[in-house]
Amino acid sequence: MFDLFRSREKSVRYLLGALLGLVALSMVITLVPGYGGGWGSSNEDPTVLAEVGGEKITATEVRQFLARELRGNQIPKGMEQFYLPMIVQQLVGRKSIAFQAERMGLKVTDEQLARIVQSLLPQLWEGGKFAGKEMYAQMLAQQNMSIPMFESLLRADSLRSRLEALAVEGIVVTPGEIEAEYRRKNDKIKIAYFGISQDLFKNKITATPAEVQEYFTQNQKNYVVPEKRSYLIFPIEDAKVAATIQISDADLQRVYAQQQERFRTPERVRARHILLKTTDKSPAEIAVIEKKAQDLLKQARGGADFAALATKNSEDTGSAVKGGDLDFLTHGQTVPEFDKAAFTVKPGQISDLVKTMYGFHIIKVESKEEARLKPFAEVRGELAVETSRGQVFDKMQRIADQIRAALVKSTAEAEKIALANGITPVRAEKAAPGDPIQEVGISPQFNDGVAGLPKNGVSPIIQIGQNKLIVAQVAEIFPSRPAEFADVEKQVREALLTKKGQDMAQQKIAEATSKLKGINGDLAGLAKQMGAEVKTSDLVTREGAITGLGAATSAEEGFSKNTGDVFGPVVTPNGTYYCKVVEKQAADLVQLATQRAEMLFQIKSRRSRERAELFADGVVQSLIKQKKVKIYEDNVKKLVASYRS
Repeated sequence: MFDLFRSREKSVRYLLGALLGLVALSMVITLVPGYGGGWGSSNEDPTVLAEVGGEKITATEVRQFLARELRGNQIPKGMEQFYLPMIVQQLVGRKSIAFQAERMGLKVTDEQLARIVQSLLPQLWEGGKFAGKEMYAQMLAQQNMSIPMFESLLRADSLRSRLEALAVEGIVVTPGEIEAEYRRKNDKIKIAYFGISQDLFKNKITATPAEVQEYFTQNQKNYVVPEKRSYLIFPIEDAKVAATIQISDADLQRVYAQQQERFRTPERVRARHILLKTTDKSPAEIAVIEKKAQDLLKQARGGADFAALATKNSEDTGSAVKGGDLDFLTHGQTVPEFDKAAFTVKPGQISDLVKTMYGFHIIKVESKEEARLKPFAEVRGELAVETSRGQVFDKMQRIADQIRAALVKSTAEAEKIALANGITPVRAEKAAPGDPIQEVGISPQFNDGVAGLPKNGVSPIIQIGQNKLIVAQVAEIFPSRPAEFADVEKQVREALLTKKGQDMAQQKIAEATSKLKGINGDLAGLAKQMGAEVKTSDLVTREGAITGLGAATSAEEGFSKNTGDVFGPVVTPNGTYYCKVVEKQAADLVQLATQRAEMLFQIKSRRSRERAELFADGVVQSLIKQKKVKIYEDNVKKLVASYRS
């Protein structure tokens, strides 16, 4: 859905984000085990990545899931190409289980689905009445989801839960296992450690021009200048199109007449208050509070700054910071006693003490507005903006369709149509895949739209962001070619320096590993020989973190060692480390009784996940053998390639 203009209420956006974070497969947290046998070659439709029981998994579907994971910071930016195959596998795994559940007679009826949707999106049923399909679609569109896609996902998720529940029944955990889990979570160690990586030598490594040239000669086949293309791009933007649309007062008057009820405002007052709470207080305490309230009322009526009194004394923390300001109130927004007083007191006056279920209130009415119908002149601007929005999108689509149809026949005719609509085509020269492109930026959607087009080929209409449509024509193609040294000299130098650093690090790692057993616990001496610096961690559990090493589980071996023992090498993404146990602290079993229930829950949850994953893998493998699951590897590779810079 092309949702250019609709507002996005923050609370709705956050709810949908959280909801779809759960529904969107919990990507990259638990992956279905590999099932290489299901990977096939290709499909005639390059946008189809896989099929489960005849249901297609498309590139668009995978992109939408990936976009949501990126927005939720579940996937590091720039790592998309590595996670995409996992996402495909995850989708295949989940849909396979749902498919198998349906084959076994498990179903989700429309009534059951409706209840699931209502439990997840209760704001669509405010007052018990469904807000309508359009509002439902708008909420999902904010997360790039359609109603059919969302409901299909909910059905699959419900079926998966039912089938997996059958697979994980009867899990038993012994007291000994609970104690072992408690110890595993609460044992602590402190370690001294040093690391060896290529960064340790980066200031000691150089490369002469001759070495760089030689490295290029030896590895010349690895250096290629990628294909580049020039494009003629027609950007259709909402702001430019909106400027061409004029709406007459007669049309606006007609809309105003049709929608008058929305412009009626009820009687309302703007008020401040001071609240002294009496909830859960004894009669004696309430008497003291009332005396204080009477004193504050006397000060307020005597000319004291009401806002300052509220800030200092009011126990309504939400309004106290604003000097007691409650903004505008309409009838029924507050408890009856407060409502009656607020609408009785005249503007500028202060009420008597008002007793409610919350305590004693002192109310100052700042202003009052009678119920009224906003006149046309007051809402004309708002109506003009709203009315033009729908027309803008329709016109953008029409212009894009016209330009594309003309471009297929004649570039000159397309340019003529564009200029007549205030659109200036631009030329993007020699862009490689992944390069930022004028009027487009970096866009996988654009890359998909132009992929494989021949010279003079025309793209489909492509949406860029929330306010732009693009039509593009391939103006020129510059084929890939073997790189000349001058093309890649900087790249070659960096590769050579990296290799030298890696080689030097590997030499030092081999040397440190061979010496580790003979150092008699002198880790500092070994570090000095390697040119490294020893650091010491805090006392950490397995769930803690150690600077450099990362998760304390990297040093898992240390939890089974004695104080003073050395161990290593510990290989991490940041380097290779050598460690010494400085201190150990056993778990305090006195606390086990209070945490036993939590330990039991965690063990059962872990075993449930393990069984569920094994079960999922078994279902997928079975469906692969039955040829009910197919994954088109070539198409997945094309999608992955579109994310490479």
